[in-house]
Amino acid sequence: MALFSCYVEVERFLGEPVKELVHFLVCLRKKERLPVILSIASFFQEVDHLSQFYSFKSKRREEFLSSLPVSEVEKSILWSLIEKFFLRHSENSSGKPIPQDDLIALRKGRLFEELVYHLGPMEKSKVELTSMHCQPLVNRKRVKLRCGGLTLEGKNLDVVFWGREYFEGYECKGNVEFFLELGLRGGERGRKVREKVIYLDRLGRFLRSVFKESRVFLASFAPSVNLERCKELSLSFVSQCSKLKKLHFEIITVKDFLNSL
Repeated sequence: MALFSCYVEVERFLGEPVKELVHFLVCLRKKERLPVILSIASFFQEVDHLSQFYSFKSKRREEFLSSLPVSEVEKSILWSLIEKFFLRHSENSSGKPIPQDDLIALRKGRLFEELVYHLGPMEKSKVELTSMHCQPLVNRKRVKLRCGGLTLEGKNLDVVFWGREYFEGYECKGNVEFFLELGLRGGERGRKVREKVIYLDRLGRFLRSVFKESRVFLASFAPSVNLERCKELSLSFVSQCSKLKKLHFEIITVKDFLNSL
């Protein structure tokens, strides 16, 4: 049996606003935790820019908080954490300041990664080990994947869980549909999106030779996305590697993830 492990090149910078919000959410009672996370995911899908947050705060704050199945004290704490999430300025790990709108988008992805890490996996009884930002190793060698003349290496998955015969891996995005639409663009950004999708597909295919059961997910924290459009875009990106109209990874939303727990 092949030996699977992870190489973690660099731990990602995770600011206090994300840490504090994650810890609050995962410590809620289970019957409250899932609906609160889903409500926040729907709220965050609507708010990408600082100006949108200020608008939401003035017009819909009370409506949002009243819909949550937690105490008034917990609502007050939660809103304070949400304000820090959107308003607190920060620098990245290199010390360079990040524009606030870019920081909001970055924090959404980090928040989802941390939630998956703390709440997952779907198949808890089959999992023995877990890692974040995992570059897969098989028999202590980094996995190199190919698509025609393209070699895919040095890439990772945000969160992975595995056991002797089972693998479950996640690439987490704030909004998967927006992410995939970027792949239609030219330039380096569009190329990186297309290569990531190809990587997920090739990795999903490869891992079937390593594990008895394996699942790779491209997951969206935004719950209201057009999954058919996402699949269509993904298939167009991987078509250079395979003529089959089939993806070797699954596209899901935070709602799908939470419903599986």
